[in-house]
Amino acid sequence: MKKLFPTSLFVIIGLSLGYSTFVQAQTYEEKRQKILDEQVNTRAKINVLDARIKSYEQRIGQSQSKYEELYKEFQNINRLISLQDNKLESLETEQGQIQEEINITEDEIDLRQRELDQLIQNYKDILLYTYKNGRTSNLELILSSASINQVLLRSFYLQKLEEQKVKQAEQITIRRADLEGIKEQLQQSHFKNELILDEIISEKSKLSDQQVTQRQNVEKIKSESDDLLAELRKTRKEREDFGNSLSSLIEEEDRIRQAENDRLARLAEARRITDAARRADEVAKYSTPVTSSFVSDETLLAYEQNFAASKGQLNWPVNSNTVSRKFGITRNPLYGTRTEHPGINIVADARSEVQAVADGYVFAIQPLPGYGTVIFVKHGSYYTVYGNLSEVTVQNNTNLRIGTVIGRSGTDASEMGETLFFMVRKNNTDLNPEDWLN
Repeated sequence: MKKLFPTSLFVIIGLSLGYSTFVQAQTYEEKRQKILDEQVNTRAKINVLDARIKSYEQRIGQSQSKYEELYKEFQNINRLISLQDNKLESLETEQGQIQEEINITEDEIDLRQRELDQLIQNYKDILLYTYKNGRTSNLELILSSASINQVLLRSFYLQKLEEQKVKQAEQITIRRADLEGIKEQLQQSHFKNELILDEIISEKSKLSDQQVTQRQNVEKIKSESDDLLAELRKTRKEREDFGNSLSSLIEEEDRIRQAENDRLARLAEARRITDAARRADEVAKYSTPVTSSFVSDETLLAYEQNFAASKGQLNWPVNSNTVSRKFGITRNPLYGTRTEHPGINIVADARSEVQAVADGYVFAIQPLPGYGTVIFVKHGSYYTVYGNLSEVTVQNNTNLRIGTVIGRSGTDASEMGETLFFMVRKNNTDLNPEDWLN
């Protein structure tokens, strides 16, 4: 036995170590598998978000903000009109310069024509003199000279006369060619002038069209502004009506609850009446409930305590945590206007399942302008509100368990589009839902 004891001990220790290693390995595998499962879930959420992002990127790409496009067009047309104004001024300046060129060219043509006419007349006179007197007269003039000097002098002048005649003929040819060249320049100037005048007419027409477009854009912007103000007034009115409706519903619920509690108290008193006949009358009088569905104060207190303890841990009501519009005062990025939002808008796929975020009691279901069909759930002094629903799958005056599917989120045809409106309130104070969701 003494020899076996150590061996048995080693066997037991070995088995224990092996079991311990098995347990540790199993724990590691479980932990690893859990992490892998979480990774799969996270990747699935990322894929869903990617799909939603792609969808909205496509929508944005297809339809940019009308105001941005309109304002950009307004600015561009303003610049275009300024450029066209400058071009018109330059064209009119150029046209004036061309007209001045035409004027001085016409003056030059008149001057050259007079000079040419004078040259031609002089040449005609020389030709006429030559024709009348001929070569014989010139010879006679030389031979009749009284002296050699006179012969030489007369010969010199006669030679000069011939040279002048040739020179004038050449000048006439040159002047006529110059005149034709200037006339051609004048014709080109007139052609340029016609082109410029046509361009001026075209630019004025374009400018007129752009000014008409600009006036239309101004009217559009004014209309957009008017529409925005109307939409702003409508949104604020809807917000006010929503708050009033919710307050009225809460007051009515409290009134009914108080009336039911009073009835139960009086029924309890009636049952304690000793006189049988009077007791029967009083019991019958208070036996009919004020409401067909009643949640006890104890149940509501449990709802309230559970809800209060769940702050920051509530599940999101849809399978999305993307908020497209925040709680509180929000500012329009284009117009700068400010409006108050009592809850949050959660982006979700069309007709996504909407679940109750906590145990509660449905005390009202009704449509409200701007918020679509709305479910109001009471959690004691806390309330959750689910709006812009495309479908409701619960009845009024029913108790809910956390995770109960109460309806489906909006579609593209809904008032707020493919979103869920979600709100948290305590008594008459709106709370930021994101502070309550995990």
